[in-house]
Amino acid sequence: MKNENKISYTSPYILAGLPKETPVLLAFSGGSDSSALLHLLNEDAKANGFTLHAAHFNHQIRGEEAERDAKFCEEVCKSLSIPFYLGKADIPALAKEKGNSIETEAREQRYAFFERIMRENSISILVTAHHAEDQVETILLHILRGSGLKGLCGMQECRPFSNDLHLVRPLLNAQKRDIMAFCEQNKIDFVTDSTNDDTQYARNALRCDIIPKLYELQPNLCDVFDRLSKSARDADDFILATSLEFINNECKDDVTLEKFNQLHNAQKSKVLSILFEKKFGATLERVHVDAIIELCQKSAPHSSVSLPLKTCAKIENGNLVFEEEAESNRRNALETIPFRKGIIETNCGAIINIEKNPTQKSNNDPNSLDVRCDLLDEGAHFRARREGDVIFSGKMNKKAKKLISEKRIPLKKREILPILVSKNEILWIPSVAVCDKVKLGKIKSGDNFFRITINFEN
Repeated sequence: MKNENKISYTSPYILAGLPKETPVLLAFSGGSDSSALLHLLNEDAKANGFTLHAAHFNHQIRGEEAERDAKFCEEVCKSLSIPFYLGKADIPALAKEKGNSIETEAREQRYAFFERIMRENSISILVTAHHAEDQVETILLHILRGSGLKGLCGMQECRPFSNDLHLVRPLLNAQKRDIMAFCEQNKIDFVTDSTNDDTQYARNALRCDIIPKLYELQPNLCDVFDRLSKSARDADDFILATSLEFINNECKDDVTLEKFNQLHNAQKSKVLSILFEKKFGATLERVHVDAIIELCQKSAPHSSVSLPLKTCAKIENGNLVFEEEAESNRRNALETIPFRKGIIETNCGAIINIEKNPTQKSNNDPNSLDVRCDLLDEGAHFRARREGDVIFSGKMNKKAKKLISEKRIPLKKREILPILVSKNEILWIPSVAVCDKVKLGKIKSGDNFFRITINFEN
């Protein structure tokens, strides 16, 4: 479905590459953009037979105005017989508690709410109403923050959203003036967020002050930024592909300096970013990438540079190694232990007992787990918690650090919890959480399974 009344729109299922009957959830703010998109999606749903849902999240920032917006969205959906979901959280209070910016906390809470609704209702596609000027704003913000090539790529029309879910932006090529005209032509009501004119926020300042001036210099501003975005994405895709090829062929354990130093700097940056995120679940800033590249060029034995999350990159035996800075000093931290049947005495006092197909009934001990054999691969192992670890439990990814804290695990015990990992996924944190995959893989009569029991010395 495209170009109804001169507005650029592409069906969500086409962007996601899924069957046309795939259910869709709209992130519905009630503003002009999402109201226009609700109208388009509703017509699309009737034509193609998918179920349209809508969700609104009240950030509790704008008082009565926010309550008005929520009520408006609910009434619009009710009039169209569209299933509606309302979420809310005190974002200012949560942001202060966690030390986040209001924008960051709002986004985290909003998308966590959307994911929960999607999981509970078997919805595969989340739709947002980002449009062409939003793309311009996003790229400009990235430039102002010193972003590299990745930042010039901007937003994609479709990207993965939490494992098997998709986030799509059907209006990303539509301009704001066309959206407003579309609302007027189709008599579509909407609400206006009063904070949109508050230029103390960088994005609003760009929208209200900078972009109108850029339009004066370049009337085809959105087209220019669209071309920039696509060119950057083509280049980034090529660098990513060649970097992954290098990682797959040359980075079995650590990074061989001789071959790494032969790469183009763009590939070096990508390789380092991928490896660091894979190991620690975090992103490297450009200053850190440059420091590591310089470290590798000098290749001085036992030299190192400090990195975020109390980690470091160091040169050992002609290789680049990423590790936690205090790893060698944490005598009580659990060493990585391969999964094997029998009794395993760890370096930190925890004892792991693994039995295959025991006959006695499970006693539901939080330090004991029954897990089907087919859920464990040859690389299954136990290890200590790492910064950035998450476990998929309760239909969403949850931070291991936060869960362990909420369970009030004693500080001296947190570094010796033997976390079970298989296929690069955390299956179990003893006394804390079990992965949904294990919960759903219920053991039936005749199934092969392991019983794992953890005992801790006093």
